[in-house]
Amino acid sequence: MTEEIEARLVEVAGLVREAELLRVRRAELDRRHAEHAAAVTELRRSWAGEVRDVERLESVSLSRVLVALRGAYSEELSRERAEADAARYRVAEAESRLAAIQTEREAVEARLTALADVPARFAAAIDDKERHLVGSGDPQVARLLALADERGRVEAELRELHEAVRAAEAALGALGELRRQLDLASSRQTTDNLLGGAVSVSQPHWLDAVGWAASNADRCLAVLHAELTDVGLAQPLGNVPRPITRPAGFQAVFFSNMLIREQINRASRDADESLQLIAGIHRDVSVRAQTARARWNALHSERQQLLTT
Repeated sequence: MTEEIEARLVEVAGLVREAELLRVRRAELDRRHAEHAAAVTELRRSWAGEVRDVERLESVSLSRVLVALRGAYSEELSRERAEADAARYRVAEAESRLAAIQTEREAVEARLTALADVPARFAAAIDDKERHLVGSGDPQVARLLALADERGRVEAELRELHEAVRAAEAALGALGELRRQLDLASSRQTTDNLLGGAVSVSQPHWLDAVGWAASNADRCLAVLHAELTDVGLAQPLGNVPRPITRPAGFQAVFFSNMLIREQINRASRDADESLQLIAGIHRDVSVRAQTARARWNALHSERQQLLTT
């Protein structure tokens, strides 16, 4: 009978802890969703403004006439189109992040719904424990059941810590790939300079690889932030490098290589900073997981000793 009550307490205590962490995560996701929704609204407004600027230049308008009179129509139109494309990309990127947050919110809400009966189950387990203690004259039973409750909570904490460790490892891998792509971009741009532009920066493949790596790193850092929040270790993770944008218009003619080089260097510094921060976080979470594991081992050893003496 004692072992059966123990098993129930371990299980239900773990579920109670899981529900507590999920409620914290839900609050954090609600906050992030509100922030990202506001950001998407603002980015859409900005994109719409950029599109209107392009439409004014492409249509027969006073703006087009004035620009044409200055002899800079092609350059101005190219610049406005580039700005509109960049704004559209920012909207798509922000919408993707918002959708990911919404998906996670729905998953958390579904799990909390599934755990809705846990408080009642926990209360029933405590009632069974109390009745068993009253009917048992063994003084060790009380300690065994207390150990069961604590073991359940420590096991839940260990699961969360292991998820945080895996998220940190995924983020380190994504940032490492981003750093590799930035090094390749830097090398290719250097080759382009040496060959006098033979390797055209207008070819998109190597800059697009940087953009993909940056977006993947951004997603991994968002997951890591959520996992760290669950274990009470949320902290800044550095600046995620943004995709490299290609200059347009006058800048593309005279300053293209210089501007791309500046973006690559800045992105590399940001990636290095995040790598250093997350390497430290990985160490801290690993140490905490080891501490929790040692605590679980101590609880298990005490239980074994009580049962064998």
